[in-house]
Amino acid sequence: MRLNTLIVATFSLWIGGVNLYAQSSTERESWTLQDCVNQALEYQFSVRQAANNVKAAESDRLANFGGLLPSVNAGAGNFWNSGLSIDPVTNEVNRNNLSTASGSVSAQWTLFDGFQTWNAFRQSQVQVALAAAQLDDARNAVALNTASQFLAVLLADESLRIAQEQLTTSERQKERSQKLLNAGAIAPNEYLSVEAQCAVDAQRVVASENQLEFAELVLKQLLGLSGDQDLVLQRPENLPTAPSAVMALSPQAIFTASVAKQPAVRAAEHQLMASHYAVKRAQGARIPTLSVSGQFSTSYSDRAQKYLGTAPQVLPVGFWLDGADQIPVYTLVNTPSFGEFTFEDQLRENVRQFVGLNVSVPLFNGFRITNAVKRAQLAEENAELQVMQQRDTYR
Repeated sequence: MRLNTLIVATFSLWIGGVNLYAQSSTERESWTLQDCVNQALEYQFSVRQAANNVKAAESDRLANFGGLLPSVNAGAGNFWNSGLSIDPVTNEVNRNNLSTASGSVSAQWTLFDGFQTWNAFRQSQVQVALAAAQLDDARNAVALNTASQFLAVLLADESLRIAQEQLTTSERQKERSQKLLNAGAIAPNEYLSVEAQCAVDAQRVVASENQLEFAELVLKQLLGLSGDQDLVLQRPENLPTAPSAVMALSPQAIFTASVAKQPAVRAAEHQLMASHYAVKRAQGARIPTLSVSGQFSTSYSDRAQKYLGTAPQVLPVGFWLDGADQIPVYTLVNTPSFGEFTFEDQLRENVRQFVGLNVSVPLFNGFRITNAVKRAQLAEENAELQVMQQRDTYR
């Protein structure tokens, strides 16, 4: 009766889902069903991989959210030139050694791209929920497999006990038959029949022992225990003997409750929603893209000189003859004056800025966009079929 009740409890665990968390060490005197499930959830690689997938989906969501924001970059560099070169600050041809430096801050922001970036962010949000549902599904699968194997060990142990009791009964019957045969009360063929039954029962004991050992080995693998480690299961105590309320439900009620709680169904529904956003994202590639960009930069050259202004200067421009004498002619010229152009002054005065708008119109791209839209639509149809398949699984 207790094993039957445990079977019902395992079935209820499958209907309602599990929300169990791993506990501590594997070293214990006996293992309850809860201990086995917790240890399996902590050990199983599928659960740990599913948990990492949740973290990866959250990272992708953050990256897609960043796609909605402007990108800002900064850069700086110092360059040394020798031989023929053009000064990037003065644009003069220079044959001497030249040292220059530059720095810039640039930004770029996509103002509109057919909602591709927005739909990518929405898709990543759904994929986080999808990864979480897949994690719950992995937990459910591990918990159900562990509970089923726990039950298999108890059933094998019970079968071994029954086989041993049957063998004990057969051996006693064999002893009585031996005495009756010696007294001539029974025929030899009757004794041989009892002896054959005893051999069959002994064979059943060996088979039951092997079945129990195999069931324990499978359970140890689920728990991540070594094959030579002792595994003592604690039988459930004080289990209710009344029929479970789950067994009293109608098949349709069980189906409704199962579909509402099963993470595999939720995962399929989230996958369908993610596929829907993937279609909208692919369709957005047909729409023109508008972006804005800007840059703030400055530069320095060790050959540059600072313009200080002009200074009046009297210069000879020729002469005139006064008989045999040459009389010089002078003129007043404003001559440009240059001085030292310090590093700080150049960074401040060589500042340049620009802002630009860019529009990209997809005219023809070798049917890549058409193919991407078609494949996204087919993926959405497959996701819808997957939802129907998951629902049919629990029908």
